[in-house]
Amino acid sequence: MSAPQKWIVVPTSKAAMQRLDLDQCLPGDLEELALSSEQWALLSRSDLLPSLNRALGTLIDDYEDASIQGQAALATALSILTRTATAEDELIHRLIALNRLALERNTGLFFYF
Repeated sequence: MSAPQKWIVVPTSKAAMQRLDLDQCLPGDLEELALSSEQWALLSRSDLLPSLNRALGTLIDDYEDASIQGQAALATALSILTRTATAEDELIHRLIALNRLALERNTGLFFYF
């Protein structure tokens, strides 16, 4: 039996964010990143999630759905991601792109683990 899929999603608009909350998303509402088990293993072994949790007072982990919302929190998350990124770290760069989209659209980063 395989582990449930882990997703990081960004609603593309405020209306899309409301539909996400109601589990009524339409095509094009979400920018999604499905984490492979290898990507999840790398992410969970890194200090990234604990750093985000400490800085933002969130609980992003394997057992809870979580989100980062609001311009200040998203800006803090982007700063942490940017400091963490290395040139070859494709996953972190994808997270940075999602974070920037959330800032641009004034929505949020949603973690479904």
